[in-house]
Amino acid sequence: MGDISASLPIRPRQLIRDQVFATLAEEIISGRMQPLEEIRDQDLQAEYGVSRTPIREALNRLADLGLIEVSTNRFTRVAPVDLEAQAERVETAVAMIGYCAVRAVPTYTDEQVASLHERIDGLLVAELAGTSSREGLSLWYALWGEIVLNAHNQTMIDILDGQLVLHLTRTVPAQRVPDELVDYMRAALDQLRALLDRRDGVGVRDLIEPLFLRSTIEPLRAAAALAAASASVSAGSTPAVLLPGD
Repeated sequence: MGDISASLPIRPRQLIRDQVFATLAEEIISGRMQPLEEIRDQDLQAEYGVSRTPIREALNRLADLGLIEVSTNRFTRVAPVDLEAQAERVETAVAMIGYCAVRAVPTYTDEQVASLHERIDGLLVAELAGTSSREGLSLWYALWGEIVLNAHNQTMIDILDGQLVLHLTRTVPAQRVPDELVDYMRAALDQLRALLDRRDGVGVRDLIEPLFLRSTIEPLRAAAALAAASASVSAGSTPAVLLPGD
């Protein structure tokens, strides 16, 4: 077996299968591996310098998470982004973040508030119009993830880190965020800063629910509906048209 450290950017002492998993996951969620792109075991073996066993173990984990599709004796490929499922994952995350805010924000230390202020500052100096990019999604995730971590609910942490993070930070092709939505997000972040200063957990929850709805959930559902309509037209069916008075 070759020296994998020369080909995989991995932390020492990780199991090889975990190294392969982390590298492949990053390739997928960053968009470097495109939806429906075929994955061949032999190509990965040659690229990473490892045996087939850790490759298959990593691919099985990615399949369990819904990031790849496997059809026995036919193909292994990158799964397309399921926009409706993405919206549902975001709704799940919102519920967890809101709960953690109500539970923990009232008892935040000055250090915890200051750390979240730094997260907010990072977003405010970023180009919010481009926050659907990989880097932008990571900034948002770091902010919300810290709120969950501060509540010390290990089950929620495991769900967020083990099941949701790869999907929530996956790059989804999107247009530039409209100016009015950028203004809304900027104002919401300023409000969030003030709510954290007041240790207002209920206020934080009540702020993030419409923020996620307007900035993420509604656009995902609109895109899912558009994709479904396009698929229907491509299949030769005629979409229903509502006439005035219907």
